Amino acid sequence: MMLITTSHRPTRRTRSFGHDLERVFPNSTYLTRGKKTIQDLLMEAYDRGYERLLIINVWKGNPLKMTFIKVSPDDWGYLGYLYLHGIKLQREIGFRNIRPIREEMPFIVTTAKRVGLDHIAFAQAFAELTNGKFIPRGDKSLTYIADKYNTDVLGVVERHPRGMAINFYRLDITKERPVGPLISVKIWIMEDGRRWDYKEALGIKVKRRERE
Repeated sequence: MMLITTSHRPTRRTRSFGHDLERVFPNSTYLTRGKKTIQDLLMEAYDRGYERLLIINVWKGNPLKMTFIKVSPDDWGYLGYLYLHGIKLQREIGFRNIRPIREEMPFIVTTAKRVGLDHIAFAQAFAELTNGKFIPRGDKSLTYIADKYNTDVLGVVERHPRGMAINFYRLDITKERPVGPLISVKIWIMEDGRRWDYKEALGIKVKRRERE
């Protein structure tokens, strides 16, 4: 599905986040960045047959931004970016030693029940970024959706006090609760111009220095 890596000199927490994502994106791989350039990473992703490259950027010890890049020898390019409030790792939720999914299966993106239009728009964008499939939630259960699309893993966009969040379910592990990681998103931006900012959505005035 995708090659996952970090910016140069990542922290331990950022590496752990990358490994957590490897466990919820089917048939994906976390790669230690080392001295590899973007071009090196694109070639690595292409050689492995991946259509997406995900780079996790770090700031003050924590993951700050997720950059998604389309992998194609003729038409590669940046797809979009998630700017994060914070994350909660799988081990912090109570799950350890989850094995990655080493087989092809759909990655389904949906929403929690009774969310707003902003959440639905983000779920659609996240499906595009990850090369997943967006399925409207309605009144359907997550188990029903997973069974219909023959998958064990879902990304669910939900409400969050400071914006919105996406959490991950591995139904082969538990059908009762998400396994994480929990990602709190404050801004998402697509290269085609679509974007969302929680401060703008809540009508919070942005100080001049925050715009610079």
